[in-house]
Amino acid sequence: MQQEQRERARANTLGGLACSLIAYVLTVPYIVATWERPNRSLMLAALCAVLVEIAVISVLPLRVVFKTSLRAQLIAAAWSLSCVTLVAFNASLDGGLDSPLTPLMFVPVVFASLVYETWLVAIVGAVGLGAAAAVGLLDGDARWTETFVFCGAVAVVSGTCVWQATMARRRREELAMISRTDPLTGCLNRRGFAEQFEAARERARRTRGTFALIEFDIDDFKRVNDVYGHETGDRLLVQLVRRMRQVVRTADPIGRLGGDEFMVLADGADRPGAERLAQRIRSAIAPQVISVGISVFPEDGESFDALYRAADRRVYREKQEHQTAARER
Repeated sequence: MQQEQRERARANTLGGLACSLIAYVLTVPYIVATWERPNRSLMLAALCAVLVEIAVISVLPLRVVFKTSLRAQLIAAAWSLSCVTLVAFNASLDGGLDSPLTPLMFVPVVFASLVYETWLVAIVGAVGLGAAAAVGLLDGDARWTETFVFCGAVAVVSGTCVWQATMARRRREELAMISRTDPLTGCLNRRGFAEQFEAARERARRTRGTFALIEFDIDDFKRVNDVYGHETGDRLLVQLVRRMRQVVRTADPIGRLGGDEFMVLADGADRPGAERLAQRIRSAIAPQVISVGISVFPEDGESFDALYRAADRRVYREKQEHQTAARER
């Protein structure tokens, strides 16, 4: 996971832990106030064990907890399942469904819906439902009606939380797409393209491979806007991108970095391969003339800025050549 994602995941997880911590710490006054009743030392010991777990998760380094998305999810899920166990254990020691601690059964699945993927929310909800049934049915004075009603409530809340997690994930995906996509052409914007560049660079470093950036700029595009209007210019951009997609691999990102400035990331391509792809792009969007510049990782640099400058210099040089040739005709 990238550092920004780790920080966001850490904030979400610690926020959920804090809310859960408040809920469970509120049980301490109840345990103390009813200390004369049976099993209070066991209940307090169980609560302390969960508090220790919170402390351990809170102080672990980011790179340990959030090294991968799956690891972060599993650690948070372990926390939620331990909370379900805590509530079920303490409630069973305190009168079963009659215990005022039993409603805390809802806390883990609500917390899960704010942080986890949908499938993990469903698992936490299912475990919570099973724990609620066990608390009710294992009680010496078990009452089927009360157990059925309470389990039904847990099921409804769990289902609602699964739905909430699904909707939240869709909203996040939509917002992520909007923030990384050019609304006119559907290409990646500069931010989205930079993220794809970082991923390609990591792959190339890991495998000692290469990739190419192919930048192209539409010749005389300003004249199109000035003579025919910006709406016509926009339609031209959309049409050119549509044609370009026909010759560029689906896995190779296309970014719109400026008004008429586009860039293709040809993953795994060397310079000859990038030149062949550039020629296919020229042919696909003909008769429109473009100026093209190619840079190759790591030959022309390793950072996005270095590779971008190398490609941009070649675009500028080719554009000058086109203008010189046009004046000579």
